[in-house]
Amino acid sequence: MKVLFAIYKVWIGLVFWLSLLLLYPFFKFFISKEKWYPKVFWLKKMWSKIIRILIFCPIKIEKETDFPKAPYIVVSNHSSYLDTVFMFSVVPDYFLFMGKGELLKWPLFKMFFKKMDIPVYRENLRHAYGAYHKCNEALQRDECIALYPEGVISEQSPTMLRFKNGAFKMAIENQVPIVPISWRTNYKILCVAEKMFSYSSPTTIRVKVHTPINTKGMDEQQISTLRDLTFNIIQEGVK
Repeated sequence: MKVLFAIYKVWIGLVFWLSLLLLYPFFKFFISKEKWYPKVFWLKKMWSKIIRILIFCPIKIEKETDFPKAPYIVVSNHSSYLDTVFMFSVVPDYFLFMGKGELLKWPLFKMFFKKMDIPVYRENLRHAYGAYHKCNEALQRDECIALYPEGVISEQSPTMLRFKNGAFKMAIENQVPIVPISWRTNYKILCVAEKMFSYSSPTTIRVKVHTPINTKGMDEQQISTLRDLTFNIIQEGVK
C-alpha cells in the first residue's frame, strides 16, 4: 500500500506542476496589470477544478448559510498542501491569500505572491507589519482575505494547532466578519508531501462553511475571545 501512496503523490505533483505550466502564459499575461487580477482569480478557480478532476477528488460543500457580502476574512484549518488550491472551489468572491513568505521560492507559483497575493515572514516584524498593512488596504477596497491562523500544516492533522491572533485583530479593526471553514478530509489527500510513503489517497473533499461571525462592536480586548470561538467552531466542523 505504501508504494501506492507514493505513486499517488507523484501523480498529484505531476498534475499540479504540468497544469500550472500550461496555464502559466495566461496567468503571466493577466497578472501583469492590477485591473486584470479578477481574470487571474477566475483562472485560479478553473485551475482548482482541473486539479480536482485529474487527481480524482470530487468536492462536497456543506454550507450553514450563504457567504456574507464582501469584504470578509476566511479562516480555516490547514491540513494539506492542496488547501490553497481547493479554496478557490469554495469561496465565491474575489479574495487574496495571505501566505508564508517561503512561497516566493516556489517556481511558477511564486508569481501570485510577487504580484497579487500577500506573503508574510512572521519572524521579521517589519515584513509582517507590511503584510498586515496590505491586508487592511485590501479589506478597505472591499476585497476579501483568506489565511490559515495555524500558520503551518500540522503533521498530526486533523488535530489542529493553536491559532495566531493576526486574522482576528484584523477583523476587529476593520469590523468585517470572519467566515470559518473546516476542511474535513484534505489531510487524507496530501498532508506531508515530504514523506513519500505516508498515507495519500483519492478522497472526496468534504468541507463545511460555517455561519459568519459578526465583529461589529467588538474591540481589541475581544481578540482572544474571537480567536477561541473561531477555533472551536472549525474544530467541531473537522470532527
